[in-house]
Amino acid sequence: MVGQASSGHGGAHSQLDMSATFGATFSAKVLGDAAGALSGKALSEAEGMKDAGALGFAMRAIGEEDARTRDAGVAAAVLMDSSALLPKLEHYLDTDGDGENDHDRADRTAAGIALVMGGIAARSGDAAMAKKVADRCSALLVCPNDMVQVAVANGLASCVRVLGEGEGKAMLDEFMAASANGAMAQGYGLAGVVKGLKSKSLVSHGVLAKLEEKIGSKKDQGAREQAVATYGCLAKVLGHLFEAYTVKIIPSILAKCGDKVPEVRAAAEDALKACMGCLCPQGLRHVISKALKELEDRGTAWQAKVALLACIESFVPKEKDQMGRAMQEVVPAVCETLNDTKPEVCAAAQSVLKSMGANLIKSPEMKGMVPALLDALIQPMDKTVPCVDQLMDVTFINAVDGPCLSLMVPVLSRALKERRMENRRKASLVVGNMCGLVTDGVALVRYAPALVPELLLCVKDSNPEMRQYGASALAALLKGMASAHLSARFDELESNLEQLQKDMVSESEETKRKGERGIQELVDIAMGQATKTNHSEADIEADMKKMKLEEEEKKAAKIKAEEEAKVLAAAQAEKEEAAKPIPGKGFCETSCRVCPQCELALEEQAARDEQKKKDDEKNARLEAKKKAEEEKLRALKKFQEQQKAALAQQGKKKKK
Repeated sequence: MVGQASSGHGGAHSQLDMSATFGATFSAKVLGDAAGALSGKALSEAEGMKDAGALGFAMRAIGEEDARTRDAGVAAAVLMDSSALLPKLEHYLDTDGDGENDHDRADRTAAGIALVMGGIAARSGDAAMAKKVADRCSALLVCPNDMVQVAVANGLASCVRVLGEGEGKAMLDEFMAASANGAMAQGYGLAGVVKGLKSKSLVSHGVLAKLEEKIGSKKDQGAREQAVATYGCLAKVLGHLFEAYTVKIIPSILAKCGDKVPEVRAAAEDALKACMGCLCPQGLRHVISKALKELEDRGTAWQAKVALLACIESFVPKEKDQMGRAMQEVVPAVCETLNDTKPEVCAAAQSVLKSMGANLIKSPEMKGMVPALLDALIQPMDKTVPCVDQLMDVTFINAVDGPCLSLMVPVLSRALKERRMENRRKASLVVGNMCGLVTDGVALVRYAPALVPELLLCVKDSNPEMRQYGASALAALLKGMASAHLSARFDELESNLEQLQKDMVSESEETKRKGERGIQELVDIAMGQATKTNHSEADIEADMKKMKLEEEEKKAAKIKAEEEAKVLAAAQAEKEEAAKPIPGKGFCETSCRVCPQCELALEEQAARDEQKKKDDEKNARLEAKKKAEEEKLRALKKFQEQQKAALAQQGKKKKK
């Protein structure tokens, strides 16, 4: 297949090593069939091989339904002997499928033939062959099958690389001119030439400028149709190479989606899908941001809005990560179109929201809330309060991510504006519970402008209970926005808010203003910390060092304040001690009897007089007691003497 093989079966080169040549492309079945068919055959005998030979294998393979098998057939056919293969390919095209009854297979085969012929021309490097193949491929552009036209464009690109810049420029001019082959045929032909000349030719040869001129033509509807069709063809053929130009041309394509001519509208819708489909995930996010401005523009035609919403919906299941990150921008813009006067726009917007809710919400408990949230977004007047009631019953267990916030925050923001305090209280509770489970503070920062002003109004409410709920929710929101290593700064946030809200309801106007300023400063500080989006290891280390220094400064300031307080207390004590009157000193020098010293002297004198009086009374009592005891002793002694005398007299009488 690659060169002439010997006619024997046992030679070193008689067996074709298909796996070494096409192992990365062929399926196992195709490899086995090809190796068996080509084993021991010389390529010069290829014409004699019918269905079992190399040419039969190639023709079968390029028409197979399996894409890998078709790619394998194309890769094999390009490396065959072109002198044997090209007549068979041309015969197939000249006979319009060589009697093939399966039209789908015939289209797949025609597409494969265009690729094979382009590959053969590129492999040969012969300008004459490349020109012949280019003419043959150009004739295939009239086929209405999209797959065939894309393949023809790629075959043309291979030929243009051989023909060179001059011939390619002539072909560009030919395809840019009006033609009876149709807008799609011209578009794919031009896209193939541009791919062969490289994408820089879009600017260097003025392709984009000419297309922009045509798309702006108000009188020539054929020129408008050709321009938008060419944009779509360029996107399909060039793929990511056309991505850089997509941002500039999408507004023009959207404008033509509302064209009065149905053919132009249809071509513009196809071009919009093709241009959006050629974007990489990062480019998709950027282009969607630009497209949403067109969606919000009241001057955009309703057909363009429907087409754009359909494109956004088509990307939801395919690019979940990027669409999840873009939901913050997409949901508000889509919600704006829910009030459009055209029912088609409203239906498309509802379909986008339902698709996002079904594909992008990951939290198990929030999946059950998606219908209620969507109802609240679609019918905010009637469904907001019931949705908040249902959210009150939800026990948040899993983390709340950006897509969940994009659906919840608009509903909660509206609930916080309700007149009834009970509804605002419930919304505040849900906000506090929700913010406690947000793991990505950056995701929460995006929604702070929708929640912080309403929560500040709750904090300033005249009802103490409402102020308490508002302070708790605001503290949870600000703490949730902070990065994990900065959350320690917000530990005392709720207590500070409670103190400040007490100041705000004070009877003193100055205290009220001071409380309001304090709350605003607290929010500004917290927001300043929360809006840091770059938290690399170096940033975290710097923040930790800064926090450590601040903590050390706080400790040093506290120690200094304590020492100053001690010094002041000692000075005050010394002053008070010096001012104290001296006991026992008596009256002052002037004996004024009114100074502290004289008062102390008078008190001391009164105390001495009182004590002397008490001592005198005590001594008198002791003296009286002593005299009474002495009198008692004298009486007792006298009585004893009398008794003794009586006993002596009685004894004398007994003796007588």
